[in-house]
Amino acid sequence: MRKKIEITDFEKAIGENLSELVKEKIDECEFVYDEISKEERDSLTLLIIDFLLEDIFVKKAGPHRINDWVKGWGENCTEFSDSGDFNSLVPKYFGKHPYVRWEGQWIKPSNKDFEYNMVRILQYWLFEKFFSSCENIYEFGCGTGHNLFRAHEVNSSATITGLDWASSSQETLQEINRVYGFDFSGHNFDFYNVDNDFVLGENSGVYTFAALEQIGSRYNDFVEYLVKNNPGVCIHVEPMAECLDKEELCDYLSIKYFEKRKYLNGFANHLASLADDGKIEILYEKRSFIGSVFINGYSIIAWRTKNA
Repeated sequence: MRKKIEITDFEKAIGENLSELVKEKIDECEFVYDEISKEERDSLTLLIIDFLLEDIFVKKAGPHRINDWVKGWGENCTEFSDSGDFNSLVPKYFGKHPYVRWEGQWIKPSNKDFEYNMVRILQYWLFEKFFSSCENIYEFGCGTGHNLFRAHEVNSSATITGLDWASSSQETLQEINRVYGFDFSGHNFDFYNVDNDFVLGENSGVYTFAALEQIGSRYNDFVEYLVKNNPGVCIHVEPMAECLDKEELCDYLSIKYFEKRKYLNGFANHLASLADDGKIEILYEKRSFIGSVFINGYSIIAWRTKNA
């Protein structure tokens, strides 16, 4: 059966009313999809189980993958430099598969931009909710810088900085500034070797978006860095098993996929422990309503230090 995701569906999924800006962005997109058949669901389940069980080469997250990311973002940079087209900044892993997830279940979208547009809506909502009054906004693990456009659109007066461990990311931000006339700052930052000399500005907002997933359980130094710098708010949209329900099949397969790829592990529990110790305050924690064919990977945690 063909269905369409309406504004009221988004509001129900996140549990609050949306602003006029976010509603306008939803109306600009075509969130039409088909419910899948039992045969399709069985096929997707077997696809993921086969991936989890087979002893095949899997690109597991870790510091050894730095060259992969330098190359990948470099390819986007070259395409953008040649075309000046924003779409060339969109990571190539979006739209690769004909299925995505909505509210924890697989669906078949009517267009390949469905998941990316879902990501856009999620970001507009989060950025407007938490970053509207920030003077400085930082994305750690910014890749091609495509997310920075939405942060800038929501708060055009803020100083925008994108950080990434791949040098090709900083080159891409320079090209973005050349083509669009922006003034985005770029800085090389490695989650595995935290640069404590890089100091956040006053009244700052920090976010990561599917970036910490690459560091497994090695997030302590980065979290300590953030606490020390005392930003006004931090948002993480990442694959977090703690936010999923292991009793549900799709969630269970997501968790096993996280483990196979050595994605982010224990992060939400770590933040909860810091909150219990009185060091930080959790502002928002919820699984999101969207996911890729393999994972429900966009769970959300927003927090700030007690002194923010």
